[in-house]
Amino acid sequence: MTSDSSPRVLLVTADGALLVEEAGGGEAGVTVPVSLGLPTVNREAALMAGLRKRYGIGGRVAALVRTGAEAAPAYAYVVRVTHCPDASGLRPAEAGGLRGDEEVAALIRRAGGVRGVLTLPDLREEGEGQGPLTAVAVRAAGLAARAVRDVVASGRVEVAAKQGAHDLVTTADRAAEEAAIAEIRGHRPDDAILAEESGSHPGTSGVEWILDPVDGTGNFVLGRPDYAVSVAAYRDGVPLAAVIRRPADGAWAATGEHGPTGTLPLACRSTGSLAEAVVSVGVPHDPAKRPVSLRLMEHLLPRARDFRRIGSACCDQLAVATGTLDAYVGVDLGRWDYAAGIALVTAAGGVAEEIELAGGVPAVVAAAPGVAGELVAFLRSVPAARPAV
Repeated sequence: MTSDSSPRVLLVTADGALLVEEAGGGEAGVTVPVSLGLPTVNREAALMAGLRKRYGIGGRVAALVRTGAEAAPAYAYVVRVTHCPDASGLRPAEAGGLRGDEEVAALIRRAGGVRGVLTLPDLREEGEGQGPLTAVAVRAAGLAARAVRDVVASGRVEVAAKQGAHDLVTTADRAAEEAAIAEIRGHRPDDAILAEESGSHPGTSGVEWILDPVDGTGNFVLGRPDYAVSVAAYRDGVPLAAVIRRPADGAWAATGEHGPTGTLPLACRSTGSLAEAVVSVGVPHDPAKRPVSLRLMEHLLPRARDFRRIGSACCDQLAVATGTLDAYVGVDLGRWDYAAGIALVTAAGGVAEEIELAGGVPAVVAAAPGVAGELVAFLRSVPAARPAV
């Protein structure tokens, strides 16, 4: 434990500089950065390892804060200290408990002023009280979300095209997938994994994990908040555990051995007909398949109450499961796009179904129970779209 003279809170910039106050020779203290040399992934674990090795400091990361000017924001980690030997000779730039925004603002005032606080809840606490598969899913999604924030905080977001200009991948996608796979492998080494970026990882247990590290990469690249991490465990086509988490605001929903859990309650809307429904139709990455979505919207818009286009299949399905959207139609999806989403929609009392549209194009429908049957029948009646030129 810390003594009364030891710091209780430390600040570490996202690029790995511990902000400390050095005083000597009767001069006033001055804030100086001390580099900890953090990597671009798993930065929080490396941060705590560096503090332990260099200063004997123990604790945990309690928050990620945004600092600096609005035009040039920077990020820093706030570390709650549980052990700190007085022999380190270093004092934090500000000390005190981490009880609210005002104390965080005081803590980082010399770092340029607080612009906002993003709390990072303890992932071990989030997994407590859940079945073993759900606990692993929740932690894996949480660590993936943290990896995304780490990449953003480092300023090293690199974007590349995969199979075409419409299908993007970033360093955040890869870091998040690496973090999720490491967590699953650490607890479930015999399970198979199917991940969007790295493909299939074989297993022998009969359980398969399906991961989408950042669904809605296009939104992420634009700086929009509607993107998500998706993690699900299946056996013989049956979902055992599933979680969708939004890194931008930390909100998440999960279901598994003990039923629904998370910060977002699961409950589909009670809408009773397609005419009353707000529906989202996804647009596939493949330009040759995009006319299918356009044809569906052409026939659907006169029949539904309204239309939404979120740009993330996982966020769309999460919206259906949490009652902020009546129905979602996904066209030509990968399994990682809907494995967790359909499990959450079903747990919320909705209906999720894989169907085939005219022309043999696969689709996934996730909808409130009063809308699903009518919507599926309508979708099957829409004539095939003309091929893209």
